[in-house]
Amino acid sequence: MTSTSITTVGGVVVVTQVIPKEETGVQLQTATPPTAQAPPTSPASKMDEMTAVFLRGEPRGLGIVQVFLGLLCVLFSVTSSFSPILILHAPFSLAVTFVVSGSLVVAAARRTSVGRVWASLVSNLISVLLGLVGVAYVCWLLAEGSASKRLCDSDAFGGLVLTEDQLRRCRGNLFLVDMGVYGLLGLLLVLLVLQVCVSVTVTVFSVRALRRQDRFTVKVGAASEVGSDVSLLGSA
Repeated sequence: MTSTSITTVGGVVVVTQVIPKEETGVQLQTATPPTAQAPPTSPASKMDEMTAVFLRGEPRGLGIVQVFLGLLCVLFSVTSSFSPILILHAPFSLAVTFVVSGSLVVAAARRTSVGRVWASLVSNLISVLLGLVGVAYVCWLLAEGSASKRLCDSDAFGGLVLTEDQLRRCRGNLFLVDMGVYGLLGLLLVLLVLQVCVSVTVTVFSVRALRRQDRFTVKVGAASEVGSDVSLLGSA
């Protein structure tokens, strides 16, 4: 009759099996611990990584700033309807593009996806170009001359030539108008520079997020090819 005794010596378990001569021994089997396997990387985790990179740039706050700056520029363009002299302010109505790009950025921040990040990238690239053109245009308006100089010109009085004293008094009466127009143009220049900085920031983080997505696509494609090769070798 087979008998088995189990003892523990120094933290080691010793199994002793006594088998009669006429009986065959039973081979002991030790259970091998299962090998730990790393869980496969799911596409959702990589998509979360792309989202994390995009959200690292605080796109929601930047999008709200873009919308606010765009509305201010559009409101400034309304001054072109007050006087023919201010018709040069009409092109600032193109700042509605800033409102659209800011809205797309906020939408991408709320629910990030590849399509929305691409839309945010394209719209902000357009906003950067328009912002740079707007900065150059405002600088030209500031260097072109004051509003009082155009209002007191002889063409404004039907070809009547004003004397030096009349011209001085005309420009003196419009001094507040000059200060107001120059002040608004200076404020608009600051807003446009800020808009360009915000658009560049959103563009940079959008490109980084899309690069993460491209790396994930390449890794998934390589993993699928390796898996298909292994399956073919196993079947062979």
